[in-house]
Amino acid sequence: MTTSLRLGDITVTALNDGTSHVPPMFYPGLDFTAHPGLLREDGTYHIPSGGFLVQGEGFTVLVDAGTGPQSMAFPPELAAAAGLDPAPASIADGGALPGALRAAGVAPEDVTTVFLTHLHADHVGWVAPGGTVYFPRAEVVYGAADWDALIAPAPADDPARIVMEGARDAGVLRPVDGPTVRIAPGVVAHHAPGHTPGHYVVRITAGDQEVCLLGDAVHHPLQLNDTGISFLFDSDAAQALRTREDLLVRLAERDVAVGTAHFPNPHFQRVRGVRAERSWTDA
Repeated sequence: MTTSLRLGDITVTALNDGTSHVPPMFYPGLDFTAHPGLLREDGTYHIPSGGFLVQGEGFTVLVDAGTGPQSMAFPPELAAAAGLDPAPASIADGGALPGALRAAGVAPEDVTTVFLTHLHADHVGWVAPGGTVYFPRAEVVYGAADWDALIAPAPADDPARIVMEGARDAGVLRPVDGPTVRIAPGVVAHHAPGHTPGHYVVRITAGDQEVCLLGDAVHHPLQLNDTGISFLFDSDAAQALRTREDLLVRLAERDVAVGTAHFPNPHFQRVRGVRAERSWTDA
């Protein structure tokens, strides 16, 4: 599987930060009994969290910042609702992203921009762990609509709120709300709402080559052909479906390499075929 792609002078690398243990109820419309290999012995679906490193001449961009240096305890009320007894000790474990960056030859001070596809906790964790900025020279760019929808109403001890308020207090945030936002040469974000109101996907282009980083616009591989599968925390499931289908049609037509946030074994794929006969292939 390809974990790094070269497009002209730009390199895009998939990075892992850790693993989330997701109960089946998080995927409304997905019949896990029809796909018995998906669930682990603990009764949950294991998905990675992490980000993508985009390196070009004069810039180093991190798209999404993982869960951060923490282990989030599995909420007892969620375990009861999901019928998990016992439940996994944690619902999400992070901490691997700094090592993944070092392996790519990147130190925290080398990152010039952190672009957040959206503001869920498993995408913002290393922005400011415990409220302290981790990437000292980076501007943190995010969809403005997500602040009022996700951060402002969150309790004071919410991990994403702590991280984002720490970054705000450090003066490194840049909210954006345009349909397209230039991040760096050849790197452009496109508003793709539904999963959250301020959700963006990121296109990297060089000549006739293109990579699209989907964030959570496509959350599960089976959503490729099953429009009945959503995600529990989609802010607007109907809009998320429209966004997802528009993206998938375009990706198949243009033969684009795709980076997804939560597919097993972070790597790059392509979409082949049309509508109900689409398939994933390794890039």
